[in-house]
Amino acid sequence: MYLRPNKIRFCQDSISSVFDKNSEHAYERIGETLDDLLRGDCDILDIPPITVVDVDGDWYTTDNRRLWVFQKLEDLGHCKKIPVIEDDYIPPWKFTTVNDGLTTYVRGNPGGDLWKSLDDDSDGSCSDDSSCVSSDDTSYDYESSDELTSEDEY
Repeated sequence: MYLRPNKIRFCQDSISSVFDKNSEHAYERIGETLDDLLRGDCDILDIPPITVVDVDGDWYTTDNRRLWVFQKLEDLGHCKKIPVIEDDYIPPWKFTTVNDGLTTYVRGNPGGDLWKSLDDDSDGSCSDDSSCVSSDDTSYDYESSDELTSEDEY
């Protein structure tokens, strides 16, 4: 299954600015991974798919750092969809969101420079220090369905 990143919600109210030691991008700042994608040094398919769970009609993930990267990529116009794996459970203790997963707060400097120079954060609600990303789709004008098939282009 494929979904638009901005249709997936964060389950946590904050995320670390670096990938953990068990990931393929261990200890790399999330903004540096975003820069790598923007420069073409890696591809969306090089990053493991995120797992999503349908909670009352909304898609949530525990893979919040990867979601942050993919949402920024979509916001910058470089991604329309990502492959996801559907699951059926997120442990209740993982749900720390205070706003239904619409935004998350990045603890620390996310790193990277290219994405910051391209980021059009015109409403001023998020500075480079807070680096929040919104799942609110009100600023998007997509006529296609939220769930995309493998025939749709990235």
